[in-house]
Amino acid sequence: MVFETLFLVLSVLGIADAGYLTYKHTRKQPLICPIGNDCSVVTESTWSHIFGVRNEVLGLLYYIGMGCAMLIVLFASSLDGTIVWLLPLVTGIGVLFSLFLVSLQAFVIKKYCFYCLLSAAISFLLFLVALRLFFPAIS
Repeated sequence: MVFETLFLVLSVLGIADAGYLTYKHTRKQPLICPIGNDCSVVTESTWSHIFGVRNEVLGLLYYIGMGCAMLIVLFASSLDGTIVWLLPLVTGIGVLFSLFLVSLQAFVIKKYCFYCLLSAAISFLLFLVALRLFFPAIS
């Protein structure tokens, strides 16, 4: 139950992070960056959207989906085997997408967004927890 709870907490943190970015963008308000960078250089770059959808909206949908998936695992025991099997796959895709976006920040944009890095870290932690849930023998 510890890892399921951790997965839910990480999903909520991801929702808060992506939700903050989405809220600030829709309100056209500047982001407050705790590491002293201008996050808008990253969040308003040409890489800020994929297929016409803003990255923070994709992130928000991803984290909501992960949270809902874990709630299904916890409360719908008939589906939990299928969902637990999918969690490492979906979170692995999330990590690869995050690595792509962090690489863009490092090598193309050459600026960093604290909230984007935080999202990448949360995504990586979700992946690790998903692996632990799928492979319970891993300690």
